[in-house]
Amino acid sequence: MNPQVPSMPDRGGLLKRLLIAAVVGTLIVVCVVMPAEYRKDPTGVGRMLGLLELTTPIAATATPSAEPATPAPTAPATPDNGVLATKFDKPFRTDTVKIQIGPDGEVEYKAVMKKGQAMVYSWDVNKGSVYFDFHGEPADPKQSKSYEQVQETTKSNGAFVAPFDGKHGWYWLNLTGDTIVVTLKLSGYYESHDYVK
Repeated sequence: MNPQVPSMPDRGGLLKRLLIAAVVGTLIVVCVVMPAEYRKDPTGVGRMLGLLELTTPIAATATPSAEPATPAPTAPATPDNGVLATKFDKPFRTDTVKIQIGPDGEVEYKAVMKKGQAMVYSWDVNKGSVYFDFHGEPADPKQSKSYEQVQETTKSNGAFVAPFDGKHGWYWLNLTGDTIVVTLKLSGYYESHDYVK
């Protein structure tokens, strides 16, 4: 007795199955994988399902320190005149940096500062928008502290006093499919500044 061999579908049936698999695969990539892995949500389904929250960048996972950021002035003036002055060993400096970030790319840029040093900063992007996290890292990375996180923006400005010795700066995630340029302006008292590898 010969077992019955199932017949193969004809060419039209194979093409139909292949087309259905391609459509289903594309829908899964666009509606699930892109929002969950790359923060790209062209259909809005990822936001509705909460998948965008799954892609918090690495820098955003830093454990915040329990200590508040407090300035550490080295030579306050007498309180009689109501003025608090701080003296620094190094001279005041100003730097402007152009930071190129590729499509869907990410960059981390930090200033090396000692506790109590102060800087004023301003940055903006030439087009599109970015996720950013402004944070600091002391010698012990477990004591990293996040100062500000914004899911989507084009610029930020502020003043900052280092709460501890270490690297303090920004992580940017390009939310566009194009190359963008972040223009960062720093002024104040800091040791150096550079990309973080």
